[in-house]
Amino acid sequence: MAAAGPSVVRRVEELGDLAQAHIQQLSEAAGEDDHFLIRASAALEKLKLLCGDEKECSNPSDLLELYTQAILDMTYFEENKLVDEDFPEDSSSHKVKDLISFLSEPEILVKENNMHPKHCNLLGDELLECLSWRRGYIHVFNKLFLNTSLLSLSIFPLPSLTSILMKCVLG
Repeated sequence: MAAAGPSVVRRVEELGDLAQAHIQQLSEAAGEDDHFLIRASAALEKLKLLCGDEKECSNPSDLLELYTQAILDMTYFEENKLVDEDFPEDSSSHKVKDLISFLSEPEILVKENNMHPKHCNLLGDELLECLSWRRGYIHVFNKLFLNTSLLSLSIFPLPSLTSILMKCVLG
């Protein structure tokens, strides 16, 4: 794990910078301050400070957890926007792919660096489960909205995406 530490710190810092730029674009497009974007941005700013000059002193697990929480907040904002817009046909598939990519990055990073035989020790069971669950749920919702005939079936009531996502974001 010691050998992987510095490379993980550098990669998390790079990913944090990319996410911060994305959050800036989302904030500008929204035209208003959003609680989840503000939280995500604050987490990424803290991440940047921790990644600062003393990279050797930074705990990769703490940095990855902070980055993951920022990604969960940022993607929560975007998921809600998709729901509010009823998953527009012209852009939702692309947006869902982007969201799944963001939500996959923490696990990919851990696996690429072989930091732990069981990577859930690094991210924690709750964060891993939330990342996995959110990727699957937005994929399913996208498919349901694109196939509106499935939504018209009242065999089972779908829970509100917002209420379910709040569990993952807020714990």
